[in-house]
Amino acid sequence: MRYVAIDFETANNELISACSVGLAKMEDGQLVDSFYSLISPASPYFSPMNISIHGIRPEEVEGAPTFEEIWPEMLLFIGDDLLIAHNASFDVGILRALLRHYNLPIPAIRYTCTVRISRKIWPEFPSHKLTDLSYHFGLDYQAHHALEDALNCALIFHRACPCLTEEEAVAFLLDKGIRFQRVSGGLAALEPPPIKGEYLL
Repeated sequence: MRYVAIDFETANNELISACSVGLAKMEDGQLVDSFYSLISPASPYFSPMNISIHGIRPEEVEGAPTFEEIWPEMLLFIGDDLLIAHNASFDVGILRALLRHYNLPIPAIRYTCTVRISRKIWPEFPSHKLTDLSYHFGLDYQAHHALEDALNCALIFHRACPCLTEEEAVAFLLDKGIRFQRVSGGLAALEPPPIKGEYLL
């Protein structure tokens, strides 16, 4: 099974202030490709609080591409694969906000959330934060670096949902009360047809 994990870091509390992005492409639980870029944020103010979290400073994004400039490469990287994120409402919310800000089409990319999944699979865990899950499973981790966050999100997904195909993952997660959603809005269909990528409403 192949999927792509995504993570954004932001300069401030505005969704359009993404200052870095990481993508990790996985197949059968192994990293097969990655993408990372600093971003010149559409909302350029850097909050001291955000800097203290991810360590990215305004001078580091001087000359960095805008989201609009890197989006074609990101979209090609994701392709038809399932997109996952830890606290997906945050990262997908950033993606939607940036696409709207730059007046770009919002694609029907399927996605799901590893926070929701981990709560269903490991309800006994006291915390489902990515840092705590990574520590529990002994994963190397540099927290709040977009690519590191994406990679560990992907590894957690594989531990929680070790399915061989997307069809198996759909059925497995549906049994846990979790359905794939779309970045463009809506839910994936309950019963996917056998052809990959054609089970969107």
